[in-house]
Amino acid sequence: MSTASSPPVKRRRSNNVTRPYGGVHAETRKQERRTRLIAAGLEVIGTRGYHLSTVRDICAQSGLSERYFYESFKGMGLLFEAVYAELHAELQRRVMGAFLGADALQADPMKLAEAAVVAWLSFLKEDVRRARILLVDAVTVNDSSQRNAKAAIQDFAGIIRAFVDMLHPKVDKLGYDTALMSSILTGACVQAAKSWMWGDFQQPVPEVAKHLTLVFGSLHDFYVRETALLVTSPVEEDAKPKSRRRAGA
Repeated sequence: MSTASSPPVKRRRSNNVTRPYGGVHAETRKQERRTRLIAAGLEVIGTRGYHLSTVRDICAQSGLSERYFYESFKGMGLLFEAVYAELHAELQRRVMGAFLGADALQADPMKLAEAAVVAWLSFLKEDVRRARILLVDAVTVNDSSQRNAKAAIQDFAGIIRAFVDMLHPKVDKLGYDTALMSSILTGACVQAAKSWMWGDFQQPVPEVAKHLTLVFGSLHDFYVRETALLVTSPVEEDAKPKSRRRAGA
């Protein structure tokens, strides 16, 4: 007995559109949407704060639907990380550019420190949104899928530690831990920048930089003084008793 042939099975069309549209490849369009979302994140989070910002706010600012938001990010935490990463990368470029501009091989160590501090402070003052994200939200957004306070501070401490290691390579021989010392310097810089920000950046950048550089200068003066003592002749102490005559000799 013959059986009727089954109708052809229609394949479901994929939701992922990969063909060019308007001459622009799909992946390029996706990257452009992601860039718009990050720019919207900088504006919304940098203005309102992370905890008062929503996906709907980001979509309204970017002019994109929630569908496109979730195409690039699973949630607000990942968007925040993307915004933070871009700011942090730009900040690193600014600071390293300041080092190079000050001629790291010949410049006075304190001029080098001042150049880096000025670059950092200028980056914050140029755009208050950056300051809010880097100094405030980065240390309060601490869910498991988001940047936590420890990671945010360690990023900045890494820049300072590179500076300390470069100019003071023998700190450990003096009995001091470079990582701990860098953390202390980081705390001073971050707290000073926060106070400056809450005061609406009233003091000029050079004035704030002068005060912060004083902290680095104290470390440098200590380092120069103490490392000079390390070159004392090892037989000096043994020679001292021998140079004295016994009483009555």
